[in-house]
Amino acid sequence: MRYFFIIIALSTLLVSCDQSSTYQEINIGYIGPLSTRATDLGIAPSKAIQLAVEEYNQNKTEDQPLINLFIEDDKWEKDEGIAAYRKLRDEHNVQVVFVSNSEGTVGIQEDLIKDKVICINPLNSDELLSSLNVNTFKIAKRTEEANSLIGIRIAELDYKNVAILHFPNDFMTRAANAVNRILDEYKVKNTIIPIQKGQTDYTEILQRLKNDNVDAIVFFGYKNMGHGMKQARDLGIEAPFFGSTTTLSPEFYDNSQGTISGTEITFFTPADGNYILASEFLEKYRQRFNETPMSAWPPLQAYDAANMLLSQLKTINEEPVEQFDIWLRKKLHMIDYYPGVCGNLSIGPDGSANGIYFSLYRYAEKGQVIKVKR
Repeated sequence: MRYFFIIIALSTLLVSCDQSSTYQEINIGYIGPLSTRATDLGIAPSKAIQLAVEEYNQNKTEDQPLINLFIEDDKWEKDEGIAAYRKLRDEHNVQVVFVSNSEGTVGIQEDLIKDKVICINPLNSDELLSSLNVNTFKIAKRTEEANSLIGIRIAELDYKNVAILHFPNDFMTRAANAVNRILDEYKVKNTIIPIQKGQTDYTEILQRLKNDNVDAIVFFGYKNMGHGMKQARDLGIEAPFFGSTTTLSPEFYDNSQGTISGTEITFFTPADGNYILASEFLEKYRQRFNETPMSAWPPLQAYDAANMLLSQLKTINEEPVEQFDIWLRKKLHMIDYYPGVCGNLSIGPDGSANGIYFSLYRYAEKGQVIKVKR
């Protein structure tokens, strides 16, 4: 009997040793727009995640796994995102992947389950993403909730005839629909107008809007829509502009030739989250990369997303793990009241983060906004 207990003890020790060595390293990936369009939604978030990983690796204990980060450019296109994911799997066997593009997130759903990979979108959270498979998490603002602020604001200002122009991707379409629903509730006449990818000439659309006496225009899109703002003013359209977070792109301002000033947008700054932690992060970001992000909310969300993940990965060798994605999925769902730079965050049953709240801002001058209301 004595020898039996010795064998059991040795077996337990060996299992423990095997377990602690199983996850000496974990590979994770980031996929986002590093070129072509919407680069403010990809470059700064990739750097924020890089900073979080560097801080983790510098401070981890010997028993905690080393984290390797690999970054790919999806050019803000679904097909590019799918190809980037498969490259990360083939070349680096990533077990977790951050994907900023909503359409790219949707595009890899079957692969995620087949590969047993956890996906985290650190930029967007919407009704579609929340209906996807159990391996998909969203640590980001809620698209419909954030953009509804524009509809409420337009109704408050008592505009009667509104045009909503939007880029033809999932995020901007959902933003446009969110405003449409609010305006319909307030019985405000409104028209949704999809534009073309790469479109720079909006004069035909704008002339119709002028003839229809539109008194407010919503621009939900990327830098090329700056041309539309300039063309509207050249046609003598004096209607106020409204927009989304993407208007803070420097190229958006340049293309508008300054006519973007005065546009009201949904936005998030350190004052909307944990001001002290957010300010500390932005200073660390500046020191590490010798720059300050033009738009703070994408890297703020990405930094929280990365640290929420890392807070769980560091515990992986403390317990038996039969299947990585099942283990991590359970751990992420246990996160409650996480003290992030964006505020106190929790993960809901649908894998969405709660606790990130955007406000309404006015574009003052290039790269600068002024809060209008919460």
